[in-house]
Amino acid sequence: MDIKYENLRSPEVGKLVKKDGMIVIPIGACEEHGRHLPIITDTKIAYDVSIASAEKVKKEIPIAVTPPVWFGYTVAKLKKWPGTITIRPKVLIDLMYDICKSIIDYGITKILIFNGHGNNPGVLDVVVRSIGDDFNVFPGIVNVFGLYNKDLINKRRKSKEGGIGHAGEVETSLMLYLTNYVDMSVANDTDIMKSNLKYCPVDFGSNRKKMLYLSTWHLENSVYGAAGDPTGATKEFGKEIFDESVEKFSDIIKEFYNTQVELEKREGG
Repeated sequence: MDIKYENLRSPEVGKLVKKDGMIVIPIGACEEHGRHLPIITDTKIAYDVSIASAEKVKKEIPIAVTPPVWFGYTVAKLKKWPGTITIRPKVLIDLMYDICKSIIDYGITKILIFNGHGNNPGVLDVVVRSIGDDFNVFPGIVNVFGLYNKDLINKRRKSKEGGIGHAGEVETSLMLYLTNYVDMSVANDTDIMKSNLKYCPVDFGSNRKKMLYLSTWHLENSVYGAAGDPTGATKEFGKEIFDESVEKFSDIIKEFYNTQVELEKREGG
C-alpha cells in the first residue's frame, strides 16, 4: 500500500483502518527564509523526513503520511520580508483540530503530527490536548529540531555560535541536500545571531541551558530575514542531519504506535 495518503483510494484507507493503522500529519510554514532559501523550507523538511521515516517502518506498521499542512503560524515581524503567509493561532488550532477529528471520525486513532516550524509548537500543544479532552484520543507531536544531534552539529558545523537558526547553517544544509532551490550566491553572515544571554541561548548548538524564552525576532535586528550564518552549509552536512533525523523519527513512530496499542488495552482506554 502506498504510504502517501493522497494516492490512496477510499477502500485502501478503509484497509488502513481495519489494520489499526496510523497517520502522520506533517506541518511546516510558508514564510520567507532570508534571500537564499525558498519559502517552503520548513514544510519541505518536515514532509521529506516524514515520508522517508514512514518508508522505513511500513513493513512493521500500517502507516500513511498526509499531504503537508504548509501554512503555519509565523510571528508578524517576518511579514517585513515578502513571501510570508501566516495563519492566526486560533485559526490554525481549528484547522489542525478538524484534520485530526476527521481522521478519528473514520476510525483511525493513532495520529502523529510532525512539525518543521519553530512558531507552531505552542499551537499544536493546544490541538492535541483539545483532541484528547474531546475524544479520548491522544495524538503525538514531534518537532524536527528536537531530532537534531547537538554533538554531530557542533562537530561538523563551520559557523560560530549564532550561526544556527532560521535560514542558518542547518536549514540551508538540509535544503541543499533536498532541493535545487538554494541560492548560495546571496548567502552571507550578515544575520548571524549576536545575542549572548546566559539563560536564553539563541543557537541550537549552545551548551547553555535555555531557561528563558524570548522571541529571536525581538532579540535580533535581521537585515535579510534570516537568523544565523548559512555560508558554511553543505549538501553533505545536510545529508548527515537528514539521515539521523529519519533514523530517530522512525524509532519514535514505532515507539508511539506500540505504546498506543498497549494503552488501548487498558480498561477504559
